[in-house]
Amino acid sequence: AGKGGAGELTPPWPEEAMEGENDPNRFMPSSMSSSEPQALTLHWTLGINKDVVGGVHNLSDSESSDMFYAAAHTGVIFDYNTGVQRLLQGHVNPISATAISKDKKWIVTADTGPDSMMVVWERESGTPVKTFFNPHPYGVHALDIAPKLQYLVTLSAPTPASAEQAGAAGQAQDQSSKGLEAGKGQPKEAAEQDYQSISVWDWPADNEGPICTAAVGTQDIQTCVLFNAWDTHEIATNGRRRVFFWTWDVGQPFQFYSPALAPRDFKQRIGDYTQSIFLPDSTQAATGTIDGDVVIWDLSLIVDGLSRPDERRAVKIIKLCPDVSLNVLQVHEKARVVIGTADGAVRFYDYQFRVQAWFEDLSAGSVKSISFEKSNDDEDYEPGGASSGVGVEDDFKCPNFLVSTGSALVVLVESRLFYELSPDNRRGRLVLQGLDSPVHGLCCHPQLPLVAVCGYSGFLHMWNYNTRSLHLVKIFERKLTPHILQFSPDGKLLAVGFLNGHCKLLKSTDLSEVVSFRDSHACVTHAAFSSDSAHLALAHADRSLCLYRYSNRPNDKNYPKEWMYAAKHKSHWRPIVGLCFSGPESEKLRLFSVGEDRRLVEYNVKSTEFGGLQVVQPDTVVEQEARPTGCIWYPCGGKGDNQKVLTMNDEYKFKIWNTVNRSCRKTALAPTYGGPITRMMPVYKDADGEDQFMLYATHEKVLGLVQLPLDGNPNKCMGLIAHPGQISSISVDYQGQYAFTCGGSDLTVNQWLIEPEPVKNASIMGGSGIEPFVKLVDGGEDGVFFCDMKDYFYYSQIRSQDENTTKARVLDGMIPVEEIPHLMCALGYFPTQLEITNMTNEVKYSSFAETGDYVDRIGFDDLVKLYVNHRPVFAVGPDQIKQAFEAMKRHEPGPLPREALLTLLTSHGEKMTYEELERCLEALVGDPSVNRVLEDEVDALDFAHNVLGLAEAETEESLEALEQQSVDGGRSEWAGNTTMALSSVGPPQ
Repeated sequence: AGKGGAGELTPPWPEEAMEGENDPNRFMPSSMSSSEPQALTLHWTLGINKDVVGGVHNLSDSESSDMFYAAAHTGVIFDYNTGVQRLLQGHVNPISATAISKDKKWIVTADTGPDSMMVVWERESGTPVKTFFNPHPYGVHALDIAPKLQYLVTLSAPTPASAEQAGAAGQAQDQSSKGLEAGKGQPKEAAEQDYQSISVWDWPADNEGPICTAAVGTQDIQTCVLFNAWDTHEIATNGRRRVFFWTWDVGQPFQFYSPALAPRDFKQRIGDYTQSIFLPDSTQAATGTIDGDVVIWDLSLIVDGLSRPDERRAVKIIKLCPDVSLNVLQVHEKARVVIGTADGAVRFYDYQFRVQAWFEDLSAGSVKSISFEKSNDDEDYEPGGASSGVGVEDDFKCPNFLVSTGSALVVLVESRLFYELSPDNRRGRLVLQGLDSPVHGLCCHPQLPLVAVCGYSGFLHMWNYNTRSLHLVKIFERKLTPHILQFSPDGKLLAVGFLNGHCKLLKSTDLSEVVSFRDSHACVTHAAFSSDSAHLALAHADRSLCLYRYSNRPNDKNYPKEWMYAAKHKSHWRPIVGLCFSGPESEKLRLFSVGEDRRLVEYNVKSTEFGGLQVVQPDTVVEQEARPTGCIWYPCGGKGDNQKVLTMNDEYKFKIWNTVNRSCRKTALAPTYGGPITRMMPVYKDADGEDQFMLYATHEKVLGLVQLPLDGNPNKCMGLIAHPGQISSISVDYQGQYAFTCGGSDLTVNQWLIEPEPVKNASIMGGSGIEPFVKLVDGGEDGVFFCDMKDYFYYSQIRSQDENTTKARVLDGMIPVEEIPHLMCALGYFPTQLEITNMTNEVKYSSFAETGDYVDRIGFDDLVKLYVNHRPVFAVGPDQIKQAFEAMKRHEPGPLPREALLTLLTSHGEKMTYEELERCLEALVGDPSVNRVLEDEVDALDFAHNVLGLAEAETEESLEALEQQSVDGGRSEWAGNTTMALSSVGPPQ
């Protein structure tokens, strides 16, 4: 069991381990104990950062069969015989460099991106023992750990912009001259971080920073770094065109030199460098190239006028593997020089580069890392000479090693395989299979413990997540790139949408094709089945919406039912962001789509013989300024008034729309962690009210839970960092026990255990009534603003009973709905006419489902909730006014003519009369004359500062607040001190 190359996909551990065992908990390590329960816990991760060179490390010895690798921003210690994963969490960016100490006790991980980290972990317990925050401005490109354990060396990651220029610049510079002559001393620190830098760290010591650091004086980005195992104070680095040798000491500046090498020196072209190694018991070093050559660097006594006698220079070039890139070079004391190549072979050489053994039948893809298990020192691996008269069996022997490849496979190889006669027996054992291309499609089966995943290389995998085994595989032909997956509610069909507009319906039992459609040439972006599994709707990137149905052919009831095209519409003029059918509780089947054009369109799905799709006029305008980001049918198994659609927008609001009279029944503040919510789905099938939770994801990074009903209470939600970049799809399993997420180009799928109790508890601990909402108001309960709110509320009560009266007033603690807009304006939130209508409807229908009566008066507590949920999360500043002016000018240069501004204000959108305009100007600047207040040509910033009276400070504050929001779990600018911080686990120091 378990053998296989790239061509045959076998489960990533032996089948024997799975027989008869369907218990998902057997994979959980016994040693992992969390101090407090989390609502979402990472349970399993599928995937591997396949392009990190040297990213897979063999931790095995005679007792254990562990390996370490990174999957997106998570480190994974994986036992390939039992299937248990231990997950090292804490990074927020993809892990870009890893290293293991020689005794295999310490693991070092580092990432690349903003807010980067470098962490040293203790392997046995999986706990972080030392964390360096922001080791370099944009993270770590490569690192190495010294054999003596104590020191780490890192190369900084280039900033994304400088990386692109450097490729071209570095090559040009080296072609034109011999480049840098050997330079002494330390180059001065870069004023801004355009330079790459190299740093040495003493990690067991207390100091936070490096013990010495230097700028790398070349445009050629250095990609490989390593300590000289026989002299820790020497380090080699190389990029594509240059090799540097560095010497360092505590308290001393770095010294370095870079030997020049030109094609004419050896009368041959020199390919780009890949990796460097030091050779033991000599002064030699060697660097591999993408052309299959090895450049040997050594001290030379021949004087050439360029280099000094104590500096290495190129002394010879050996052609090892013609025209095949040498991806990995390593020195292993038991195996000498080990080289992994782009053609998938691993070859062993002695220190004079004479071949000793070769493994050329692994057939798993281009080699990215080779790692040996810890050998027992008493075993004798010394390769004997071929002619020493010893039996052939004794000739080549080395510890078992793991080979990882660019096809996201990891293969375990034993040295005895070298002597196997048949190529199939020389393949090694496949111990881990990752995902070899970006994963955007993901969907859980509605009745079985299966999750379907599809990738851009054309694969469709169905995994059993209880046994963690590959259940079914389908590979699509080359021109078809699967992008989106959706199971039908009855579980019989799986719809696959492709980048070129194709859609295939497959049987979920064996992935055989039922039918294929193509009614658009643009990518399928959304797919939805009706609750009876008889209709399928697809949205495409060209804004078209297609409907397919399962029925008899027209006029022929005898013919068996089949899937057929029903209708196509283009009702949006901006991309479609949400698509949903009405649920089983709806009287007639309807389809809804929401687009970035801020419109919610309803379609009547005719189920007659000539079924089609009728657009119900008019559309619902769901936003005026914000952009919608998605929609779902809202009852989610709820009772009562169940004709609703929920929309989300990019200003952190949920809106619930009644589909019968098109009114907005509720606006609620959405979780403000890490960006607007783009995907949302119920966790449980039939739960209702406070027992129901919604799983949500933002466009990037954050996954979380919200407890229903949606009322804007910040204590009823949580969020954590699920992926380092985009979250391209989310799904919940049929029992509501696990959530699955996939991260697109980070090549991973994560499985999360859902335990919503902590959210329930936080909601109870956060207080009842208006307590959690008051915390979101400036200054909280004791603040000036809250006192003002009370004063204004009492004044509104008096106003509503007529100020100029001598009768005794009876104040019942309520105000009429008509007073709400005036009160909001007094509090500094100026709602539009649509927002006033929405607020009025929300109050009016607030208890309609329960009592059937309208509500026309509102108490103080409800007013506070209404204010917190409706006011904008972002303050309006001069920049927003400038953007509005740009839109009014249609982005043409120059100021806006006064007449154009007046025409737009009086005849477009929520029109103002000329008299209203004059009243506004008088209130703002004390002068009602439009001609005197506004110049002939109106400048945006002048208008913002001098007419509207907006200050820059507000903008800066709101920007700071937003930056703060992304750091501390995304509390909004208004969010006061919410109790839910972002609960991604950061490693303690």
